[in-house]
Amino acid sequence: MTVIDRDKCLWIPLLFIFCAAAFAANDKLPQKPPGKFFPLQARDHRSADSFKSGQPIVGTTYFYWYDIDTKTHIINRNGTDALTTHPADMNDISYKRVSWHKQQLKDMIAAGVDFLLPVFWGVPGKYDGWSFAGLPPLVEAHSILEKEGHQPPAIGLFYDTSILKWNRFNKNGTSYHVDLTTDFGKDWFYTAIRDFFSVIPPLKWARVDGKPIVFLYAAAFAKKQGQKQFEYVRGRFKKDFGSELFLVKQPEWLGQADAMYSWGGAVNGPLIYRRVAALGPGYDHSVVPGRRPLVVERRDGKTYIERWSKVLQLNPKHRPWMVHVETWNEWHEGTDIADSREYGRSYIVLTRRFADMWRTKTQLRVRVPYPDANSVTWGAGQSEGLRLRPSSGDGVWQVRRFGDVEAVVSDTNPHSDKSRYLYFNVDDAFAYELFGRTVLVSVTYRDAGCSSFRLEYDNANPQMGPFEGAFRPVGNIPVGGTGKWKTAKFTLPQCRLMNRCNGADFRIVIVGGDLSLAISRVKLVRTR
Repeated sequence: MTVIDRDKCLWIPLLFIFCAAAFAANDKLPQKPPGKFFPLQARDHRSADSFKSGQPIVGTTYFYWYDIDTKTHIINRNGTDALTTHPADMNDISYKRVSWHKQQLKDMIAAGVDFLLPVFWGVPGKYDGWSFAGLPPLVEAHSILEKEGHQPPAIGLFYDTSILKWNRFNKNGTSYHVDLTTDFGKDWFYTAIRDFFSVIPPLKWARVDGKPIVFLYAAAFAKKQGQKQFEYVRGRFKKDFGSELFLVKQPEWLGQADAMYSWGGAVNGPLIYRRVAALGPGYDHSVVPGRRPLVVERRDGKTYIERWSKVLQLNPKHRPWMVHVETWNEWHEGTDIADSREYGRSYIVLTRRFADMWRTKTQLRVRVPYPDANSVTWGAGQSEGLRLRPSSGDGVWQVRRFGDVEAVVSDTNPHSDKSRYLYFNVDDAFAYELFGRTVLVSVTYRDAGCSSFRLEYDNANPQMGPFEGAFRPVGNIPVGGTGKWKTAKFTLPQCRLMNRCNGADFRIVIVGGDLSLAISRVKLVRTR
């Protein structure tokens, strides 16, 4: 933003008025969106198709920033290859070409994708950028396929919220860091949504119960956020377009949304919430300059198959109904399932098979040791249906012996000096039938070290627990200094146990004292 000498403005009233006017003009948002589908009214949506809440559907994020002519997102600035995975046809790839979008849409049809989410980096007023330039050819390709008798996936919005920080919005080319607690910030936030839907014909919108789908990326890019930002967006959209919105947020967003998901399904999937499950085939950003190595091997498709299988093992009565496949074609990070040089059409074939099972509410019955057992246990050095997550992140531990007893002891983690954690995962086949039920957990621990500990677990009541039911706290066991081995018991009602506690089903939270706790055995028993 332009720097204002406030002292001079105070001394010269006329100059102050000029300064204020310049400040406002510098922040002015475009009053007219780039597309022609604005404003709309309720009657414009009457003949639109829509999915229904609870209807099993599959969507995927669509990256369309590639351009072979300018080598944008094809070659890095240093001249190296920018792609980990390469599209099968490198000659035609461009967000400007109808033919490229058409082929991607045809392949999505083959893969059984119900809706796509173009990753939209649309800064208000910057209407000459790729995010806007690529949408009309996408729409044209969509229309051509419809005229040819095909049914291409409906179009939703993936709001790349990194534009809230990196946008070059100001007239001098600097970025405006969007503060969603201000009126202008909320207006800025909404304007990007308005601009996107103004370009997409309403009959092509991906909808749930008539409401267009909007996935929001990370909240951390906003300077500040508040509880009213979604309420504001909903109100403005209803006024301008005659329709409600179906908002899907990540957990860190404040305010009420229609569903929740987490980005990262390609790395840690499946990430399962009440309405949305996120998964992907693997991850590799080795070609991206400046990043630390991170590779999640595809294992010749086994990673993708296992993740879909875990989701399909869930009971259709209470599993999520929307799958977010991450991603269709993020070739930089190797999370793609599109036709590629490296994998051909294998992931398109796999996705079609799993998507069909998903839509027909198929439940996989995988033969595993524990589905009919009454309990699962963990002990230092052994695991029978209950696993302690490897020492990492904020769940750091080491193995120690206390006389004849081998135990795991919580250790220092880099994320907190006030608490430590031990994370546990229940065997999926065992856990999937515990939805809404009560389980009993017993923890054998050494009475020394910390002041107390409790459990936090993934439960089915979205009102209990900070993240739609995840991390619901239970119990508080005081720890003395006797050094004796004791057993604490916890009752966990309304279980969900779908890996939503930082990828685990429950964790032991250790507080006070020297923050050390030794445990030798954990047992989980389901009640009848």
